[in-house]
Amino acid sequence: MAPMKRSRPADDEEADGSGESEVVGIETARTNLRQDTRKKARLSYEDSNNGASEESSDDEDMIEEQETSFRTQQHGSGSLGNTPADNGILESVSCSNFMCHSYLEVPLGPLINFIIGHNGSGKSAILTAITICLGGKATATNRGQSLKSFIKEGTESAVLSVKIKNKGDSAYQSEVYGDSIVVERHFTRSGTSNFKVKSVSGRLISTRKADLEEICDYFALQIDNPMNVLTQDMARQFLSNSTPQDKYKFFMKGTQLEHLDGDYLQIEQSIDRIDQDLAKSLADVGSYEEEARKAKHTLTLSDKHDSLREKISIIGWQMAWAQVEEVEQSLAQANYELVEIAKHLVNAEQKTNQRAEVYEAEDLGLRDAHGALQELQDTIAPHNDKKVQAKEESEVAKNKAMGLQAEQRKIKETMKQAEKRVQRAESDIAEEYRRLEEINGGSHARRLAEIDEKRSLLAETRKRVDEHSNGLNTMEDERRHALQVLERSKEPILDKRQEVQKCEERLNSLVKDKGKQEGAYNVNLPRLLRAIQEHGGFQQVPVGPIGYHVRLKKPFWSSILEKSFGVTLNTFIVTSKPDQAKLTELMDRLDCKYPIMIGNNGKIDTANHEPDPQFETVLKVLEIDEDLVRKQLVINQAIEQTILFEDRSEAVNMLTDTRLPNVRTCYTPNVKRGSGSRFSYGWGGGLAENYLEPFSGPPRMKTDVEFQINACRGQLQHLRTELNDLERTLRERQANLKNHEQAIVRHKKESRELRVEIQRLDTDVERLQDAVDRDSLEEGKLDALKEGLEEAKEELTTHQASYGDSVVAVDEAREAMKQLRDKMKVIDDEVAEVQARITKAEKKAMKLSERRDAALRDKNAAFAELEKGQESKDLVEKRRDGLAETVNTFTEQAKMCHSRVAVEEGQTPASLEQKLDKLQRDLARWEERLGGSRQEIAEAASRKVRAFQEAKKQVEGVERLAQLLKTTLVNRKERWKLFQRAITARARVQFMWMLSERSFRGRLLANHKEKKLDLVVEPDPTKVGKGREAKTLSGGEKSFSTICLLLSLWDAMGAPVRCLDEFDVFMDSVNREVSMRKMIEAARYSIGKQFVLITPGSMGSVSSSPDVKIIKMKDPERGQTSITFPNQEL
Repeated sequence: MAPMKRSRPADDEEADGSGESEVVGIETARTNLRQDTRKKARLSYEDSNNGASEESSDDEDMIEEQETSFRTQQHGSGSLGNTPADNGILESVSCSNFMCHSYLEVPLGPLINFIIGHNGSGKSAILTAITICLGGKATATNRGQSLKSFIKEGTESAVLSVKIKNKGDSAYQSEVYGDSIVVERHFTRSGTSNFKVKSVSGRLISTRKADLEEICDYFALQIDNPMNVLTQDMARQFLSNSTPQDKYKFFMKGTQLEHLDGDYLQIEQSIDRIDQDLAKSLADVGSYEEEARKAKHTLTLSDKHDSLREKISIIGWQMAWAQVEEVEQSLAQANYELVEIAKHLVNAEQKTNQRAEVYEAEDLGLRDAHGALQELQDTIAPHNDKKVQAKEESEVAKNKAMGLQAEQRKIKETMKQAEKRVQRAESDIAEEYRRLEEINGGSHARRLAEIDEKRSLLAETRKRVDEHSNGLNTMEDERRHALQVLERSKEPILDKRQEVQKCEERLNSLVKDKGKQEGAYNVNLPRLLRAIQEHGGFQQVPVGPIGYHVRLKKPFWSSILEKSFGVTLNTFIVTSKPDQAKLTELMDRLDCKYPIMIGNNGKIDTANHEPDPQFETVLKVLEIDEDLVRKQLVINQAIEQTILFEDRSEAVNMLTDTRLPNVRTCYTPNVKRGSGSRFSYGWGGGLAENYLEPFSGPPRMKTDVEFQINACRGQLQHLRTELNDLERTLRERQANLKNHEQAIVRHKKESRELRVEIQRLDTDVERLQDAVDRDSLEEGKLDALKEGLEEAKEELTTHQASYGDSVVAVDEAREAMKQLRDKMKVIDDEVAEVQARITKAEKKAMKLSERRDAALRDKNAAFAELEKGQESKDLVEKRRDGLAETVNTFTEQAKMCHSRVAVEEGQTPASLEQKLDKLQRDLARWEERLGGSRQEIAEAASRKVRAFQEAKKQVEGVERLAQLLKTTLVNRKERWKLFQRAITARARVQFMWMLSERSFRGRLLANHKEKKLDLVVEPDPTKVGKGREAKTLSGGEKSFSTICLLLSLWDAMGAPVRCLDEFDVFMDSVNREVSMRKMIEAARYSIGKQFVLITPGSMGSVSSSPDVKIIKMKDPERGQTSITFPNQEL
């Protein structure tokens, strides 16, 4: 329990003789005002304290007795306990690459925090980090001139972070930030700096410094207040070197009294300027009053010529109504013209309708002709397919025949070679016999004859070489033909592969989209549909695309009907020409173009036009949700008269037996998956068939997706089979080409063999010539020659049999080629016949097109004439409406002047205007003497009177405002004086109470007029007197007394966080221990306030308690990233 405060000695009253420090309601004399950083004029306190010295000493005694009694009760109860604030205090401070720290994180306690450590351990960096991170300037820390001076050596940037508690009912935007607000500041050596304000979860809320300042203002965190965050240098100056003037400045800034006084000074200056402006305004009011008096006198003189003005008014009324009569005559003429134009429009409309009917008839005939032409063009497709197939079969037969012929030539050549070998063997045997005979006595002449025979054989061989060379050209031609056939076989394979690829893509699309229709249309179609719904300018909302409104009940017919309908399923339907133009504009703007049909809302009854109910029609397999769509499909596709047969033969039999009533078209499927045939009755009553290719795109009608997928898979399998067949044919043709190339190689080989044979014969001739002189006999040569002859004959017999077989095969191939040529001729004749019919139909369609174009030109001319008449009508109606509006306008304007008056016969607006001008000139001469017309004079008089009244009203308002400001300023200055005395008295009583803890006595001397704050202290309680000045005290006594002064001033402040660096730097151990205990005790009585105190000394003398947290700093080590805090709480 704190000791009771001693009564104040009588000498203390003399020390406070100025009487400038009174206390009223001392327990509430705190300030939470924001420290405004804006530059203001130099502050003055003299005017605010001129009367302070005249306060009675009795009031001072009463105030101090009240405060002393309050302090005694507060400290004597011993039950008051400190509690942490719910918000506005700091929870932790962290920094990276800041001053001497690579990384430092310091968790702070909610009440009292002592940060201890050796010099150089980075204690002061914590207060510096708090100041800079919360928006303070670098110069305010007295540690550097710019932010880059705080960045640790060897690094390029630094990061600071301060966590502010944000709980309780008065939390700042708790729904945004949560229980804590995290403020980060990043800065670099290049000079860049930015703030980040985050929530407790780390989410970035703001990067604006203004938001940070708003948070600091809300919690009253006065970071730039030198008394709130007392840095190391400022603490030393305050504790050891501060003068009374310095202490007074600290006192005024810390309690925000200086800021309030500056605001009051600005208000006084504003009041002085208002008084100066009032003096000028009063002089202006007098001049306004004189001008108003003169204007009223001039108006009185002008009113004497009212009779002339009345006559002018009557003529003016007549002139106004004369203009009305003139426009009424023009309006009557316009109505007459409209009647005549209406008669002309009736005739033009009849003519237009007649020509429109002619055009419709011609257009219908042209459409029928185009339909017939399309049927013929569709009919020629199967013939072309048959022709292509026959041509391919002919190519195969031709290649086969050419292969057989090449094989036959090869066998023939081989047979010739075998015959030559037989002949050569027989010749060799005969020669051997002759040689033997010669040896046995034959003649030299026979040897010479043999030489001649060899030479003759050599000549024959050379002739064969020439013939053989001529055969090479034929073989080259055959090879080129085979190559051409092979190349022609590649293109169908590429086409078939593309079909397979498209079918695979369609299958993938079906599997992926699962029946969604969007994939079959333009990607911008959804935007177009939304734009149509939001447009609001259509006479009737367009319907489309048609495929969106059609559901196929039997997916089996999907491919055939999709192919048959074609672009019809992509079409939109409107009911008028303007709607078509608006829809076209929307499509162009959204880049989503589709065909547009113009329909109507009339009903179509198809009951009497449908075929026998036993037949399934397209209309029956479709489910249509829009009448417009159903009507257009009936008109354009005849879906009610198109029947469906799944059995092709049944359809053909049914259609050929007799012509079915109300049946125009029949669809049947083909063997090829997805393909079909279209049967229709031709012009002569015959049945025409058109082939329908499989539909390769995604389905546009709603249908069963699984059936579509299975059908697409079946079609894909069929296409792959066809592709395999084409590839097999390609391989056969590649083999045929290879055979031709090998035959050429063999031919060239045989050519080389013949050249070798020539060389051999040359050698034989030379040998026989040399053998004339040889007499040697070779044993057993004749038997070997006979064996060779037998082998040659056997080989010849084999080749002769093969040659006979090849002759038969070649004949059969030629016969097959002949049959195929005949078949192709028949097909060509059929194609020519159909083509002739197509040509005839095209000529007919061309003539009908010319007639239709002529009818269209006549129709357009009639419409142009009708539109021209309508435009004339519109122009006249517009002119009539304008005249009618002008009549109404003139009438209303004339009525505003006067009710309708009679205009004399023969008077026109021009003649009346002449009379009016003469009278107005007479009046103008008189008004010129007065300085204006009566209206101008009246307006000027009214304007000047109003100006005088407004000026007078403004001056009176400014006078009331000035008086209100003066009254308010006096009241505020009185409250400011009261607040100043209360804070000073509170600090004085708190200072005396703290000195008494060491049995010191003393006074806090505050002279507001001289702006001084000093203290007198008497350490020796046995001495009597005022006490000693601060400069006569020892170092420890001086430091202790100054600490008491600081704690007294802190008690008068309202900031939630108080920071002090190295407060005990000049104290001995006794004063340090007492000061520290005193600071802890004072902090405990500052409910909800947080203290951050830095000292280089130890804390061994501080007793353990839950509200005191001791943070011990270690000297930073190289590579250290965190600091441990053993025994943080004592």
